[in-house]
Amino acid sequence: MKEASSPATPRTTQEREQQRRRAWMRECAVIAASYVQNGVFVGLFALTGTVSWAAGALYALPGLVASAVIAHLIKSGWSARLKDGSMSCVHSVGSGILCLLGVALFPQMAFAYGLMLFTVMITATYRNPKRQVQAMLVVVSLLFAGLTLGFGRRLQIPHGSSAEQFLTWLFFIATLGRCVMLSVINVQNNRLLRDRGQKMAETLAQIERLANHDELTGVLNRRRLLQILSEEMAHTDRSGTPVSVALFDLDHFKTVNDTLGHLSGDQVLKQFAAAVQAQARTTDRFGRYGGEEFLLILTGADLAQAEQAVERTRQALAEIDWRTVAPGLRITFSAGIATYREKESAELLLGRADLGLYSAKHAGRNCTRAA
Repeated sequence: MKEASSPATPRTTQEREQQRRRAWMRECAVIAASYVQNGVFVGLFALTGTVSWAAGALYALPGLVASAVIAHLIKSGWSARLKDGSMSCVHSVGSGILCLLGVALFPQMAFAYGLMLFTVMITATYRNPKRQVQAMLVVVSLLFAGLTLGFGRRLQIPHGSSAEQFLTWLFFIATLGRCVMLSVINVQNNRLLRDRGQKMAETLAQIERLANHDELTGVLNRRRLLQILSEEMAHTDRSGTPVSVALFDLDHFKTVNDTLGHLSGDQVLKQFAAAVQAQARTTDRFGRYGGEEFLLILTGADLAQAEQAVERTRQALAEIDWRTVAPGLRITFSAGIATYREKESAELLLGRADLGLYSAKHAGRNCTRAA
């Protein structure tokens, strides 16, 4: 099974990369269509004599060529070498340059090219870093102001005839519509990313829980308990604060499983775990050590305090109505306790607690012994 699953990862990664490239190429197609649309709108003003046909061609043709080149670089995988694989910055800068070039060459159409810059800047916010967008905004604003207000120029809006007024109005409405559409797409993308991020966080939390908790009882598992114990022992070495452990074993649990079945046994384990957790302090850590054995890590507790905590648990367990599991059922436990000694290993500490548990069983069970 392990050998069969290993090659699946590269294929999945490759598929994701291809999916991203297809999405970027679709963006190139949308941007190319935008160049054509803007070029046609600018060209329409040639019908009114406002500008020559060259204005539309000088905007649309370079834009189409640039979009085609970028699409090819994305499809070939060359753009993957770049930090911005989508080359969105190149798109934005190129579009901005063409708009500003149009303002410089055809000042009578400055208003139209200015409208184009709105869509350029909105699109630039999609993938480019915040500082990059801010820098682009400052540069574009200064250059546009210089081209329209410098050297005695004035910002011109085509309005000399009814046809020019209609085309200007139409261009304005079309640009406004595109800005709204781009904003809606941006909002949807952000919502999608937020939802994906939330689902990922929930999945990671679930994975972490499964990795650290026992599936049946919901308490900590052995691996996590040993991690916490190592941390508490290191803390004790630094601060001198005592830490003790209590190792529990349910008495005659095998008989419960054999006579009542594993489902009843599982119910006993769950209720026992709940009883211990209800009695434990918020600073204590409790979990399933293995089978019917459980481990309680008592921070800041010496041997006497650990024994008191175990006896409180014993009393709480005696008050549980086990008839919900089986009539006449009575559950008890044996426990071994030990307090950490300086520089002692976790294996030795738990080994002493296990010796205490062994002594408790040989003393007749349902009791606690220290080691």
